[in-house]
Amino acid sequence: MSEDNKKKSDETRKKKTKKKKNGLKIFLLILLMVIVIGIGAVVGMVIAIAKDAPDIDPTNIESLLTQTSFILDENGNVIEKIQSEKNEYRTIVELSKMPKHLQNAFIAIEDERFRTHIGVDPKGIIKSTIDNVKAGHIVRGASTITQQLAKNLYLTNEKKLDRKIKEAYLSLQIEKVLTKDQILEAYLNRIYLGQGAYGVQAAAQTYFSKNVDELTVAESALLAGIIKSPSRYSPYQTIKPDDFNSDTHAEIGQIDILGEKYIAIYNDESIKRQKLVLNKMKELGMITEVEYNEALNQNIKESLKPGEKKITGISSYFTDFVKYQAINEMVNQLGYTREQAEEELYTGGLKIYSTMDVNMQHKIEGIYNNFTEVLLGNPEKINAPALVSWRLDKSGNIIDDRNNIVFYKQENLFDENYNLLVEKGTFELIDSNLVLKNKKFTPYKNNIDIGDYYTIDGKKNLVTHSVGSLTLSENAFTLGENKEIIISSKFLSEKSDFYSIDGNGNLLIKSDYFFRSKDGIVQPQSATVVMDYRTGHIKALVGGRDIKGNKLLNRATSSQRQPGSSIKPIAVYLPALDNGFTAATPIDDIPFHNEAGEIWPKNWNKSYAGITSLRRSVEQSVNVNSVKTLEAIGINTSMEYLSRLGIIDPDHPENDSFVSRSENKVNNDENLSALGLGGMTKGLTPLEMTAAYGAIANSGTYIEPIAFTKILDKNGNTLLENTPNKNKVVSPEIAFVMSDILRTTVTNGLAGRAKMPNMPVAGKTGTTQDQADIWFVGYTPYYVTGVWIGNDSPKIKLSQGSRKAVEFWKTIMTDIHENLETKNFERPENIVSVSVCSQSGKIPSDLCSKDPRGSTIITEIFAKGTEPKEKCDVHIELTIDKETNKIANEYCPEDSVESRVFIKRNPPYNPENHGGIVPKDYIYTAPTKTCDVHNQENTINDWLDNLLDDEDENKDKNEDGEEQDMNMPPNNGIDDLIPDDDTQNSGRQEENKKDNNKNNNSQNNGN
Repeated sequence: MSEDNKKKSDETRKKKTKKKKNGLKIFLLILLMVIVIGIGAVVGMVIAIAKDAPDIDPTNIESLLTQTSFILDENGNVIEKIQSEKNEYRTIVELSKMPKHLQNAFIAIEDERFRTHIGVDPKGIIKSTIDNVKAGHIVRGASTITQQLAKNLYLTNEKKLDRKIKEAYLSLQIEKVLTKDQILEAYLNRIYLGQGAYGVQAAAQTYFSKNVDELTVAESALLAGIIKSPSRYSPYQTIKPDDFNSDTHAEIGQIDILGEKYIAIYNDESIKRQKLVLNKMKELGMITEVEYNEALNQNIKESLKPGEKKITGISSYFTDFVKYQAINEMVNQLGYTREQAEEELYTGGLKIYSTMDVNMQHKIEGIYNNFTEVLLGNPEKINAPALVSWRLDKSGNIIDDRNNIVFYKQENLFDENYNLLVEKGTFELIDSNLVLKNKKFTPYKNNIDIGDYYTIDGKKNLVTHSVGSLTLSENAFTLGENKEIIISSKFLSEKSDFYSIDGNGNLLIKSDYFFRSKDGIVQPQSATVVMDYRTGHIKALVGGRDIKGNKLLNRATSSQRQPGSSIKPIAVYLPALDNGFTAATPIDDIPFHNEAGEIWPKNWNKSYAGITSLRRSVEQSVNVNSVKTLEAIGINTSMEYLSRLGIIDPDHPENDSFVSRSENKVNNDENLSALGLGGMTKGLTPLEMTAAYGAIANSGTYIEPIAFTKILDKNGNTLLENTPNKNKVVSPEIAFVMSDILRTTVTNGLAGRAKMPNMPVAGKTGTTQDQADIWFVGYTPYYVTGVWIGNDSPKIKLSQGSRKAVEFWKTIMTDIHENLETKNFERPENIVSVSVCSQSGKIPSDLCSKDPRGSTIITEIFAKGTEPKEKCDVHIELTIDKETNKIANEYCPEDSVESRVFIKRNPPYNPENHGGIVPKDYIYTAPTKTCDVHNQENTINDWLDNLLDDEDENKDKNEDGEEQDMNMPPNNGIDDLIPDDDTQNSGRQEENKKDNNKNNNSQNNGN
């Protein structure tokens, strides 16, 4: 290459290099500008978001720790403070009273650089980000203790970027004003630690039944581990005894929630988390190796002692349900976890606008305060126990139909100090083991359950008291060959005070070793729900009566009881009216046979009426016709309408009162008994029943019942609106027909006691087997109300039937309708009134007015287009032989024949096929057999007999005439017709007599 070319090549290369450098400079400059702009934008956004953060005053932080949420009535008046200053679930304690190892446990797992950072922890954020990226999901958070406190005090639980920015900003503000100890104290008094406990003092009581200053290192680490997920890492969970499985659950104790037993089961996930906390504490030098090992060796399972819950905020059944719905909606609408929603409810300073009509609520609670007097009158004349039908054994214990003890008499279960009494001869001491053979004890999985007992209060009410299981350590007892309970000598040696022997040789188990419900629960119980069916707003709600203590068991919303006949309108007749049936459809009330060929069901009056219209079947609550109608429309059709009525949730069957075949192939509700008669596996709640009937009243549209309309946050901003779901069940016309049937069930049927002065009422009674439950669900043009009365134990029956539920309903509705204007149910335009025959449901024929019982022509209403087009074919006219009551034949004498009007059954009914049972209208059924008495032969004989009778009559006249006038001609030539042989004549007469006797016998058999 020449020198010139080389120079040119170098110059070209230099130019290219220069261009590249210039391009890189430009790129870096642009990138820098983008970064600067981006940073500026981010900073601007952060500043904007920070400016939008709430103004705070960290100096008043102690008052914020007890921030109160309120429930208001429909007019905005406060009806309950959800969290008061004396709330036992958040007892404020000073940091100096909290053990140092407790403080360190929370710092170690939640914010190890708490003492050094400025409110946010950049190092923690970077480390958290790296760990989360490596894991591919969130494994650790980066929020400091100060940030968590800022969120809990000033912000919501919304998972948004702007909340995190506000959280960081507020943390910086808090750190400027408060010391680290003040921040930590506030945090430890505010944090949610599961099982409804807020703050470490409440948690210490909830899990260990001790004060916070008594917590060990192991127990402190356990509490610190809960924060990440209270539902997952809570040391115990509570379940009902029926859900307990000794193979998968380890019981650590029992908790009584308003008379209901719950088992606290050990959660070993909490120990895994605790070990992580302890390891972190050792790593950071907060505990020594010795302390670490001691903590690991502490048996947390034995240390756990669930404390009793007494939430001051729950003060009524209505507000209890408001809280329940508010938590659910915060979870569903805002994406909160349940723990976050509960925390917001109890500590967030919310305003929850309920649907309660306070005046109405007060009126109903006033009626419930006089429950027994309202139903039975003068207390002095009431026989104890009021409204209860009980059976007692010779010792005074309440027994069921199989003579099993349901409740012990108090004196038979305890001594005067409430030590458990085990009678002499029902226990043994063998090789230092205690052997119990007493029926008061029932081995239940891994527990020894103790029988419950009863007392009678001053108002002559039955009061039932629950008793928990014996508190024994693990493996403390075994079962013998005959199911006797053998309590080990090892346990007895460790618990020397477990039992003693009294002067009569009875064993006394000390009261410290079992739970006893001192207050008990008055029986029978009751629940009432009042709704505005046009809005779905619950206006008043009572979930029990005369309950002392916390009202946690809400029978109006959570107690599932068999509805009895009150299910018929919603599960049978409303679907039937929407699928070809009308109010006039005839249903033959005759014996029905189940799959086993047995006559079932029985009607409440133990008789059969025969052909009955659908309307009359509802009015008289005819069991047979409900089952036959259900069979006609099909189980699946019934279930479809129940889903429209909010009773079946096909997407979440586990939440249903209804038990499907897929859940339980043996005991389920997909059968004629459950849906036709209300004999359900679990049952329905008063709220479910009330809302379902409300759909009929509301022109066929179901509206989900709601207890609140909106929630405002602590700053007055709308947190959520609660709009109820709506669902069309049937057309307004079909709903009106059903509603009118329920109206005449009150005016003409079994619910006559529900009649109100100057206000139309529609409704239906319900009574379950042996009067375990009684119901009345009904409505007016204003409200729908459901009333249930029954004993908490269905094994104890009521002394009176559904009429008492009707009377109680009327008392409530009369009070709440005071001063309301009288008005009628709204009738849709497409409702027509038509004259029909009550026996056929069709257009009357000329014969319908000639029914021997009187005219069967009635006026019935129909949804336009469903009215009958055909003439009655049930009434028929037949010529009947009066002697035999059978269809006359051509030989029947004219004077023995008449025309009659009958009903013709389709299909025909033969009593012989139904155990000889005859329905009441059977005598009006058209005969199917023809007269077999009159025939050609006996017609000739009868003619000859009549002829001879005429001859004898004329002869007598002639003989008399001869005495009077000898000129009268003799026998008028009749001798030509009479045989000469008198013997033949007399023989023929004897024959005729035999024939007549034979005919008479045939006639009697025919009748």
